[in-house]
Amino acid sequence: LDPSPQNAPHHRQQLLVIRESLQQRVDELSKLVPENDSPELSRLQNEVEAYWDSLDPIFDWTPKEKSERSWVFLARKVLPRREAVVSLAREMAKMNAENLDRERQRLENSQDVLHEFLLQMMTVALVLGSFVALLTTYRVLVLERRHDAQRKQIEETQNNLRRLSHRLVQAQEMERTALSRELHDEVGQKMTALGMELRNLEKLRDSNPGAFEKRMEEVKRLNIDAMRAIRDLAMGLRPSMLDDLGLEAALEWQGREFSRHTGVPAVVQVNSALDELPESQRTCIYRVVQEALTNCARHAKARNVLVSVSKERNGIAVLVQDDGIGFSPSLRGGLGLLGIQERVQALDGKLHIASAVGKGTTVKVEIPAAVAA
Repeated sequence: LDPSPQNAPHHRQQLLVIRESLQQRVDELSKLVPENDSPELSRLQNEVEAYWDSLDPIFDWTPKEKSERSWVFLARKVLPRREAVVSLAREMAKMNAENLDRERQRLENSQDVLHEFLLQMMTVALVLGSFVALLTTYRVLVLERRHDAQRKQIEETQNNLRRLSHRLVQAQEMERTALSRELHDEVGQKMTALGMELRNLEKLRDSNPGAFEKRMEEVKRLNIDAMRAIRDLAMGLRPSMLDDLGLEAALEWQGREFSRHTGVPAVVQVNSALDELPESQRTCIYRVVQEALTNCARHAKARNVLVSVSKERNGIAVLVQDDGIGFSPSLRGGLGLLGIQERVQALDGKLHIASAVGKGTTVKVEIPAAVAA
């Protein structure tokens, strides 16, 4: 509105610079304003354009027209447009503040969601970690218990082996001592008496025929006793009838000898042909029955004994049963039972011993068919 024509180009250039700067800011604002606020932004742009357009006629006025119209034009055209632009600018500033608050709230909500998610993940990780730790601890404890059980079993087996070895050495010495005593007491004495009787026979042969015959009968009796003692010793070491007559006859002989020595009737039942078995199995069965009958004679105080050997679908079953006083299962570590167990395990068999105090004893041995065949 300066009436001087010399300053008009300068003022116009300043307004153009301000207009371009304002337009750049409006363009930058349009990139930040959400789509739902675009109508207000369009109104602001239109008002700004209308404001600048309202100023264009001023530059074409003459100095006289500027003097006459300037205040009226300013009051009616420029100031209302300016107020409208300022009002819209305030509204846009308010909307920007509201948008900023909404973005801040959304960011805070996102942070809360992220915090809650991280808390959940930490909780899940803690629970899973605790579960894995408990599972690992449980597994370690199970392995430790299993290792301890195996170690105890190995130690027990080693102790049993050492005890068995010691008892076997003792049994061997006892057997040698008994054999030496039997040879000395039974066979030796009978052979000494037989020699003395033979010397007496030489003196009586011609002088006293009656005494000679009597001495001869005594010599025969001593000879029979000596032969029987030698046979019993031999049968105890290795029964010849096991090789000559077979397993069934040897078992029946064992039953008869048991009854003769103890006075307890022993019934022997063999339900199948056993002579086709290999020698190791026949010997094992014979020794099992021999050990079981020996234990019965020493400890059982039985009134009846049953020995049964039968061929089953899965192999050979050996049963020795008595109605004696029995024993506690915790006291089943005798040398005889250990010997039976060692013999049976050597053939991959199984040993079952059932006994209770006052209820007798049952010894059952199972030899697999693959071994017994």
